Amino acid sequence: MKHFRKKSLAMLTALTLSASALSACAPTAALKAVEANYPVPAAEEKNAQTFAESQEYQDWLKFYQKKIALSEPYQTELRGYYRSLLPKLLNESDDNTVCSPLNIYIALGMLAEVSDGENRQQILNALEASDIEVLRSRITALWESNYVDTPLIKSLLADSLWLNNSVSYNEETLERLAKIYYASSFRGKPGSPEMDAALRKWTDQNTGGLLTEYTKNLKLEPDTVLALVSTIYYKAAWVDEFYAAGNTKETFHGTKGDATVDMMHQTDTMGVMEAEKFTAVRLPLKDSGDMYFYLPKEGVAVNELTEDAAVFDALPPTDTAQWTSYRVNLTLPKFKVSEETDLMKTLAAMGITDAMDSGKADFKPLTDASNNFFLNRATHAAMVEVDEQGVTGAAYTMLAMAGAAMQMDEPLDITFDRPFLFLVTAEDGSLLFSGVVRNIE
Repeated sequence: MKHFRKKSLAMLTALTLSASALSACAPTAALKAVEANYPVPAAEEKNAQTFAESQEYQDWLKFYQKKIALSEPYQTELRGYYRSLLPKLLNESDDNTVCSPLNIYIALGMLAEVSDGENRQQILNALEASDIEVLRSRITALWESNYVDTPLIKSLLADSLWLNNSVSYNEETLERLAKIYYASSFRGKPGSPEMDAALRKWTDQNTGGLLTEYTKNLKLEPDTVLALVSTIYYKAAWVDEFYAAGNTKETFHGTKGDATVDMMHQTDTMGVMEAEKFTAVRLPLKDSGDMYFYLPKEGVAVNELTEDAAVFDALPPTDTAQWTSYRVNLTLPKFKVSEETDLMKTLAAMGITDAMDSGKADFKPLTDASNNFFLNRATHAAMVEVDEQGVTGAAYTMLAMAGAAMQMDEPLDITFDRPFLFLVTAEDGSLLFSGVVRNIE
């Protein structure tokens, strides 16, 4: 593990379930119904340096490594989900695209918990889980390895359910979501200013205020029966930072034309992977996995990389023998990419169709109050920024119901001056963020 200096990422996923008709409910404010108990922060009273030099840090590190060991084996099982999702979300635009595979996975896991029958099976199939118990085991391992709250690192997950007071819910399902997903439940009147304000406040608090550009538009329609909201707030920094004084103005050849951008430079020994369609560079993040940059070979379209198995073979915890240590002159642009996309077609392409059909949708684990609940809206918004210190990002989704080192005599030059793919992984190998940079403004 490497020592950590803060930089931030955040992610929000919201799934909202609607009904074709609902009666009005009396309360005008959102009220907490079931509160999840989150893990206690480690050494909250210490600053980062004091904690890093303490025995408490060493004890925590041993504990954390055990959590990582439990989650790593699931990463191989998640590869099918990653390979299915990325082309559908990252290849839909000629401009920049970005998403959070892990966050969407957790949100769809909650949707599976409130679903039944073929409705649930379609979600399980999309998540590459044979049954609900397998999914629960995965979620537990993913949660415990990706929830980290110390003075050195923040990787905070949070979930919530927003319930309509006119509907009777299965309390056992709510308790299960609180236990496995740490999802707190809130009851109120969807569409009311009070409940919308509470929803926005909760999401802002759990994403560090990084997503206000998107959360300012968060609201629940009056016919909402349930909104499932999932967030990630994440801080990470490069092990070896870039120095702003060394930045230069260079040309980036984007899909919209050439642009003059700030290029960062670093010369060091780095992990490099040469594949048929790309050259990849791996940059480690302090105490928090790695960021991977994939530069297409000349004549290869960047969209081809999202469907290339070699991209995913490069990720942990698979054999890293394909990575070679080179001394590299790396030129990487500072960039910020953001996107909002409609997920409905993506979910349908992944086989999740019954949830969108009021005649087939089955949400009996959630409530017996109605048989006409259905998923009628699904959106995902995300942002990732890379600079000299590290990575900053945020995103939100809403689903609505209605080995040996090798030294070269001369450094290898790798310049990311045209569209490229990037992935951000956690310490256990979970794919936190992925995106394609096609243009830089």
